Amino acid sequence: MSTINYLDRVKRLRKAMKAHGLDAFIILDRTNTRYMTGFTGSYSTTIVDGSQIRFITDSRYAEIAESKLPKGFKVICQPTSGVKDFYLSLFAKSGYKKMGFEQSITFEQYETWKDLAKPTTLLGAQNLILDMRMVKDEVELAIIKKATKLADSMMALAMENLKPGITEWQLSKIIRRAAEDLGGEGESFENIVASGTNSSRPHHRGSTRKIRVGDMVTVDLGGIVEGYCSDLTRTVMVGKSNKKFEEIYNACLAANEAAIKGIRPGMTSKQADALARDVIKSAGFGEYFGHGLGHGVGLEIHEGPRLSPEGKHTLAPGHIITIEPGIYIPGFGGVRIEDYALVTDKGVKVLSKSPKNYTVLKA
Repeated sequence: MSTINYLDRVKRLRKAMKAHGLDAFIILDRTNTRYMTGFTGSYSTTIVDGSQIRFITDSRYAEIAESKLPKGFKVICQPTSGVKDFYLSLFAKSGYKKMGFEQSITFEQYETWKDLAKPTTLLGAQNLILDMRMVKDEVELAIIKKATKLADSMMALAMENLKPGITEWQLSKIIRRAAEDLGGEGESFENIVASGTNSSRPHHRGSTRKIRVGDMVTVDLGGIVEGYCSDLTRTVMVGKSNKKFEEIYNACLAANEAAIKGIRPGMTSKQADALARDVIKSAGFGEYFGHGLGHGVGLEIHEGPRLSPEGKHTLAPGHIITIEPGIYIPGFGGVRIEDYALVTDKGVKVLSKSPKNYTVLKA
């Protein structure tokens, strides 16, 4: 397992808290908890202020937390009864005036904590941690490269088994098992196998449809390594070529390559999206590219930055993004070519290695 410096992340959070005038920050979101502490259990409350890091959990996880969390985290086992009084007392003694919280929590959670934290004012500050998560450090990048290698291996296995007669569900099951059999912790998301006219649906759910000679087949998959996700898509023909498919494939590939060549740090995610979108429009397929160019990936399969016509993020070195233009023609089929890439100080470095040249698999 890789060694992550969680205390450094807390230090960065405290700097952001100070800039936003916050005395403390309460972390409830499970992914943010893992990012800030390394804890993967189902129940905890982390409160970070200028001098303490209180990690509060119950008796199920207290011993685990004591053994796993780094020095500097104060593990507190909340009482079995009188929980409300426990928190009321904690906040009454804290002296906090303003405390940040994640807007991803439910309304019910917000109402509960607003009551428990009185007289502290709760302020939504979701981006403090999300902005940190967007920029990957060297340890994260090393893990992500392993996750990318896993996805490439999963795709190679999928292509080996992609033959006429196999159903979408059967191939999906092979991919799902591969996410663990090849050394990962499971799938990043429910994989997509879309064949024939089903490939015009970007998020098609697998079916009992058998793959046939002459089908275009889109396979979208990813695996998890040490909590970090990967994401990869390829589209191929089975058995014989098709001129219309080849035309849209080449347009999609040109869009993918234009984005890879043109993306630079400092560029907005909207500008990055336009690099690919303009190519597809020029090829006459603009109306068939209905989603954004890509998204960030990390502990979650969809994170910032968002690359789309409405994108507002500014790309920076350390961002991990997908570059996945698509062309989807209802009643005919579709193509998506997705790479996994790192934004560097000069441009982007593609991490995925799976072949993406126009391919007709042998039947």
